Amino acid sequence: MKAAYTVRLTNRGESIEYRDDVDVYHFSVWRKKKKWRVYLPGTKGKYFEPHELTENEQEVIFPRIRDYLEGLKNFVWFGTSYPVSFEREGPISAEMRALRLAIPRYLAKRDKSD
Repeated sequence: MKAAYTVRLTNRGESIEYRDDVDVYHFSVWRKKKKWRVYLPGTKGKYFEPHELTENEQEVIFPRIRDYLEGLKNFVWFGTSYPVSFEREGPISAEMRALRLAIPRYLAKRDKSD
């Protein structure tokens, strides 16, 4: 039995969404100079909580994202595929880390009050 999952570009090609039976993961993505770059760490869940992937998640998710992005064809250059790399974002400031953690908490609190 094959695992059910989907990979798709979102936000006009600025991010990629990986969804499986467990959860949904989001990564920033960019194609520059004929190469796809997927930036880590990504986020997880409905509220885009920052999430560092475990080794098991990396072994499953990375190949599937790579296959998806390498399979995309540019309509101008039929048959052309582009290599994919996974790159870590530079150091994240303490303020940005605090903001990334505060936003999901705010959204969860807001949804409970509805």
